[in-house]
Amino acid sequence: MGEEFSLEDILIILKRRFLAFILPVIVLAPLGILAVMLLPAKYTAQGTILVESQQIPTEYVRSTINSYAQERISTIRQRVMTRNRLLEVADEYDLFPRSLGLSESERVNLMRNRLRVDLITTSSQARSAGRDNTIAFTVSYTDQDPNKAYLVANKFITLFLDEDVRTRTAGASNTTEFFEREAARLREEVASMEERVSQYKAANANALPEHLDMHLNMLERARNTLSNAESSITQLEEEKRFLETQLISGTGGDSSLTTELARLEAELARLRATYRDNYPEVIAKREEIASIKARMAPSEEIRQLREALGAAEEKLNDLEAAETPDEDAIAAAEANVEAARNALSDRISEETRRGSQDIAGVQMEGRIAVIENRIRMLTKQADAAMAQIADLEERIARTPEVERGITGLTRDYDNLFQEYQDVLAKRGDAQIAENLEENQQAEKFSILEPALQPDKPSSPDRPKLLVMAVFGALGFGGLVAVGLELLQGRIRGRNHLSSVMEAAPIAVIPYIYSEGDKGGRFPAIRPPSWRRGKRKNKKRSLSPEPAPEPAL
Repeated sequence: MGEEFSLEDILIILKRRFLAFILPVIVLAPLGILAVMLLPAKYTAQGTILVESQQIPTEYVRSTINSYAQERISTIRQRVMTRNRLLEVADEYDLFPRSLGLSESERVNLMRNRLRVDLITTSSQARSAGRDNTIAFTVSYTDQDPNKAYLVANKFITLFLDEDVRTRTAGASNTTEFFEREAARLREEVASMEERVSQYKAANANALPEHLDMHLNMLERARNTLSNAESSITQLEEEKRFLETQLISGTGGDSSLTTELARLEAELARLRATYRDNYPEVIAKREEIASIKARMAPSEEIRQLREALGAAEEKLNDLEAAETPDEDAIAAAEANVEAARNALSDRISEETRRGSQDIAGVQMEGRIAVIENRIRMLTKQADAAMAQIADLEERIARTPEVERGITGLTRDYDNLFQEYQDVLAKRGDAQIAENLEENQQAEKFSILEPALQPDKPSSPDRPKLLVMAVFGALGFGGLVAVGLELLQGRIRGRNHLSSVMEAAPIAVIPYIYSEGDKGGRFPAIRPPSWRRGKRKNKKRSLSPEPAPEPAL
């Protein structure tokens, strides 16, 4: 009907529908009790595994396993409860006989339902502070056979411990191997970078930044050498021109041959101004001049000494122009040049003392030869200085570019080498952490309480189930009674009547039993009902006539 039931209505319904209420209770309660008593007993064996913290302070040795214990327990649980491993344990302890006819999937699902892993944690604030709040966990297994429950629980405890050791050791070993591979890779890169730096420096060895001051000093010395050589060459060339002028004009000596030579050369010049070169007198004058020059020419020994000096100078030039100059050979060649020059000078002096030739001419020719040799030496020295200056200037100009290149390579090398050093340090830490895991001194799982063989069943909870069965039967009986009452649509009591009439009754007259009613064991209360707004007559009415209003 949609209206609410009051306690009075419920009591009226139970009184009226007592049989409909009590019969389901009588039938269902014994059946529920029987079912509870027939439920098979199940035994649960449970062990506790403690999560031990690292024995060595983390300030000294830090483990490479940085996951929380709760995460590791969940991971290990998934690995332990794989299909193949569960089937192996089931076959090992014959948990599901073949007579049951269970498939592999059914056996796996049953074992997963029977195996429980519960965490034991501290306050939740510890996790928020960056620490794991799991201090232990329990592993339990439920079976109808207490011995099998005990054996399987201990088996899974052992699997948890073994898997934890294997996982932590493998994780630490993998970390060490990773850093070893990284160290090897970086070692090769560092060696390659060192080779690149070395090759770059070798290719630019003449313009390295650390040699800049030395190059500047060498450039200054080369410029001074060039300046001195050029000054000396200028002076020697002036002296040579002066000697050549004296030698040509004959003012350098008082010999008759020199005078005769000058006279003949003057006459030759006068004749050539008038006659051709093939004129007999011109040819005769030329022959006389050649005869006098032959008589004034140096002796054969002086010419040989001059040739020897020229050969020595040419050899010295060749040695100095070689791609790889031999310092010892150059020094020996310079000594030979000096010796040839001294021999020539001594021979000229000797012949001058003997007076065998024109003394002034021989002396001037000797001095001219020495000056020419000196000019050649100074010219070579100046050329070498100029070449050195050009080379040094080119080196100095390239030095900033080379410095930038070396700076870039050095920066890359330093960064790579620092990374290599960091990886080496991490590899050392990883190796120590691996030793820590292998020696079982890091965080680990240990058995706090092994699983014991249960001496009483853990389920079912028969007293609780019995109470639930009785209350369930009572509730079902009440539902049957209320359902029948609602289906028949009778007036239940004054509250129901008030809701139907939309007016409160003035008075309630209790039921008056007749002679026939008193003989019955369960008298029926049959109040009148209202249907479609019409009143049906009954033997007795529960609602009296409206009372007259009291007089005022």
